[in-house]
Amino acid sequence: MRIDVYLDGDRDPFKTLTPPEKFELDTTFMSDGPHQLRLIVIEDDGVASERTVRFTVQNGPSIAVHGIVDGDTIHGKISVLANAYSSKIGDEFEPLRIETPTPIPTWAWVLFLSVLAWGAGYVSLELNARRGLPAIVAAPAKTKTADVGTAEVSKAEGRELGAQVYGNNCASCHQVTGSGLAGVFPPLKGNQTILAEDPTDHIKTVLNGLSNKVIDGVSYAAPMAPFGSILSDEEVAAVVNHERTNWGNVSSTITASDIQALRN
Repeated sequence: MRIDVYLDGDRDPFKTLTPPEKFELDTTFMSDGPHQLRLIVIEDDGVASERTVRFTVQNGPSIAVHGIVDGDTIHGKISVLANAYSSKIGDEFEPLRIETPTPIPTWAWVLFLSVLAWGAGYVSLELNARRGLPAIVAAPAKTKTADVGTAEVSKAEGRELGAQVYGNNCASCHQVTGSGLAGVFPPLKGNQTILAEDPTDHIKTVLNGLSNKVIDGVSYAAPMAPFGSILSDEEVAAVVNHERTNWGNVSSTITASDIQALRN
């Protein structure tokens, strides 16, 4: 039995082996790029079998290109950065030769901001849960005068409670201005769910949380935590009303009884 070893498309074998036998493949005389070994084993009775092994040779300098990739469709002027680097036995290590400067990709920034914002929200939730949220909501000052009706004072207290709950639990993600964080947390200002006459979806989002929501064609992968287990009916109603009546939002308000009816 023998093994004939062919390189690429050569008609004649460059090596004939008696198995098992090692041989040396010298790539220094081969061009960089794809190649293949074709091994044909021949039995003493003439029966043959074949196997092909494909490989790539890279002895020359490596080339790095940034700014354009295979298959790109481009127009106008583009900035392309090209670099090449190689090493041989005895060369000294030169970091500048092997490092190609490249900008941080957009997806990395989005991932970093998502993790940062999620961490801030998580810490806020944990702190509120450990301290007990009602304890951090300051009691509104009792400044009612003789000419101020009870209903007006109740609305004022509700607005103050809503602002406090929002600041403690929502502002770290949706921002104090209700503008959200582009591509990470959706804006509440002008949000169609918040502006809807029927507040059901708005309330359920606060109670049960939400994830992978697409708003105006933008997908928000960062999940919103559920607040139903840590906020009372009055607190949920107050923060929902806060969001429905601030930053230019004008929508109907709700009461604590509306929250109770929608709890799971």
